[in-house]
Amino acid sequence: MLKEERHQYILKKLLENRKVISLELQKELQVSDDTIRRDLQELADIGLIKKVHGGAIPKPELPYNMNERLHVSETEKQIIAEKAIGLFSDDQVIILDNGSTNLLVAKLLPSTLKATIFTNSLLIAHELVTHPEVETIMLGGKIFKQAQAAVGIETVESLAMIRADWCLIGVCSIHPEIGVTSQSREESQVKRKMVEVSQKIIATTTYDKMNTAENFLVCTTESLDILITDDRIEKASLQPYEKMDIQIL
Repeated sequence: MLKEERHQYILKKLLENRKVISLELQKELQVSDDTIRRDLQELADIGLIKKVHGGAIPKPELPYNMNERLHVSETEKQIIAEKAIGLFSDDQVIILDNGSTNLLVAKLLPSTLKATIFTNSLLIAHELVTHPEVETIMLGGKIFKQAQAAVGIETVESLAMIRADWCLIGVCSIHPEIGVTSQSREESQVKRKMVEVSQKIIATTTYDKMNTAENFLVCTTESLDILITDDRIEKASLQPYEKMDIQIL
């Protein structure tokens, strides 16, 4: 089998199973461990997979630019946002991390909800500024233009003075063994601090980000209290999260 054929086989199996195991690939393709290792490395180098111990998992095929992300899985994100809002009550302190789903949360908040909301997102802050009962606090820092959000040491330091009831963490990728990960090192640092200063952590994510991984760790999966996703994911794929006592909505 030619190298290109092996690569196509690996990608097809990854699409079907959401993971590939190196030992299984050796047997199925009848090649050496070194050959499989090189194949996986080459696919990882061009951004098609994420190598993990003993094999590989998918990388999310999603745009990173915020303006593009707003129009991906809009219906599913609205349902997820409505579920998240149902968890809030008056007089809570909430951190809304940057993200297209969390922007919908801000847009759909009931006008009667009284809360203090911290955010590093320019779009979320702009949405909340007209809410009659929400005190909006914008976390300062360097603006990451693609994400339209504040990042950097100033943002992290401003979070150190907060003790939030809820944190809605924006998810680029989530995997039961690897955790919540991000494409950006600076964004991951801000998200990590948000998790650290919050009593309860909600991860909001669509199906296409589940069981994928990026390069920078935000938090372990066990750090999450609630995972809100859409109904496209099979129940079997949620079992590892349920075993960690994470509430699935």
